[in-house]
Amino acid sequence: MGLRRLILGDYARDIEALKAKVNNLESRLQALDDVSRRVELIEERLKVLDHLLEQEKDNRTWLRSLMKELEEVRLELEAIKLGSTPEQSSGISMSEEEEKQFVLALIRKGAHSPSELKRLVPFGVGKLYRILRELERDGLIRNIGKKKKRKYVPAEAEG
Repeated sequence: MGLRRLILGDYARDIEALKAKVNNLESRLQALDDVSRRVELIEERLKVLDHLLEQEKDNRTWLRSLMKELEEVRLELEAIKLGSTPEQSSGISMSEEEEKQFVLALIRKGAHSPSELKRLVPFGVGKLYRILRELERDGLIRNIGKKKKRKYVPAEAEG
């Protein structure tokens, strides 16, 4: 090494410094490669997670549909327990007071929209809306919302 230093002089120190810099750059490049591989792994995991979230969204939609269907079946069951459904209406007659009580009971059991009520009562739409107006006038129910979003709730649920 002595002869080399003698021949190269100060350049030997410069060469050693350059070697150190090259080694430093190589180790930094290796670190960048490691980070790049980690980023690729994270991207793959994110793709898998995105796919799982899409499946979860589909599952939630399906579950909401099932819950709505279950609620409809529950309301039909309540209508049967309370006395009648449109399918059973032939031959069954109720007094006006019984019809009002029947509609009020359905509302208390969770049938809040006119369309739900229409499906469950054993009489026509005109009579249903007349009964709803009477129940409202008597202070037993309240309607919330407008037009197609209208819902009927028991008065005690509002106050």
